[in-house]
Amino acid sequence: MDIVIDMNNYTKTDTVFNRVAARGIIHREDKYLLIFSRYGDYKFPGGGVEKGEELTDTLIREVHEETGYNVIADSIVKFGKVLEKRAGMKEDLMIMDSYYFTCDVTEDAGARDLDDYEAEYDYQVVWTTLEEAIARNRKVTDLETCPWVVRDTKVMEEILAKGGA
Repeated sequence: MDIVIDMNNYTKTDTVFNRVAARGIIHREDKYLLIFSRYGDYKFPGGGVEKGEELTDTLIREVHEETGYNVIADSIVKFGKVLEKRAGMKEDLMIMDSYYFTCDVTEDAGARDLDDYEAEYDYQVVWTTLEEAIARNRKVTDLETCPWVVRDTKVMEEILAKGGA
């Protein structure tokens, strides 16, 4: 899976912020582990690579921070990549490569460690179907607040088109 998304919502390209992220596709039977925010959107757990980190290390860290679940390292398999171009928060243009991995997690979740903005968005950990997540994401119209809706909805649709992850 390789998807390119250009939201064309930026006015300048002279200041560019490049970001690389790892995101987890985690499922049990027909339900997927997703993050639900107070804005009504669903997204895959994951986030930005820190200096010196490998993608799989980022995946393990971010899934744990956002969900409390521990990724089983031997289960990690690359699923695909999304290249995203959109307006950044401070920068004129943000270019982000999001690498998606399928993986399994331990049975029970522990404590989460949310960033300030994640707590502000009231991130909730949910197991739901991709159909439900896609239906809810299609109702989200505030793409400035939740720009990832476009990206993760496309990934969800790709997973369904392939018959599951």
